[in-house]
Amino acid sequence: MKTILCYGDSNTYGYDPATGFRYPYEQRWTTILQERLGNSVLVIPEGLNGRTTCFEDEIRPGRNGFSYLEPCLHSHGPIDLVVLMLGTNDLKIRFQLTPTDIGKAVDRLIRTILSVTPQKRLDGMPAKILLMSPPHLGENLCEIPSGEEMGFERGIKYSRRLAPVYEEWARFHGIEFLDAARYARASDLDACHLSAESHHSLGEAVAAKCAEILGIQAWQGCH
Repeated sequence: MKTILCYGDSNTYGYDPATGFRYPYEQRWTTILQERLGNSVLVIPEGLNGRTTCFEDEIRPGRNGFSYLEPCLHSHGPIDLVVLMLGTNDLKIRFQLTPTDIGKAVDRLIRTILSVTPQKRLDGMPAKILLMSPPHLGENLCEIPSGEEMGFERGIKYSRRLAPVYEEWARFHGIEFLDAARYARASDLDACHLSAESHHSLGEAVAAKCAEILGIQAWQGCH
């Protein structure tokens, strides 16, 4: 059985902007991924609300994605594929980060995966990595009071600059890349978290890409 670890933030956790809680299990993109790849693959969702790439959040402790990554890799090993989608929370105005800064943080995460995962595998090879740039912040962010946390126009602009930065790092490391914004968009409710429809379409796209990476067949469902 192949093991896929999905390491991300609230959009991997499955935060529902309509309720403030979590989407039902069957509606999350990680579950769609599991269903499309079938019983020959185990998908492990490792999403956490507010998780950053590698930055400490004094307001929400425990969100540093770098600090937890290595223990997580050891805990779930051996891993065949890591699907990595972080960066949206790094856009918060209190961090004062540029897309280039966030890209360097992603580089640090990639290097950790490539150095840690061979220790857990009999073949001594690192896990494959699918780096995903996150969906864009919605254009209506400026109309939502909570948008202030993301810096309004600044957050919108910077979120659209992440994909080329991530793609360049993926090319540098020789790993796979997928732009999640091509398949999913932020809900109009909060301009940040995905609708159920976007979870479905993203799950379908990630399943096709993971199947290609692992050399297996994905079952194509219907909307």
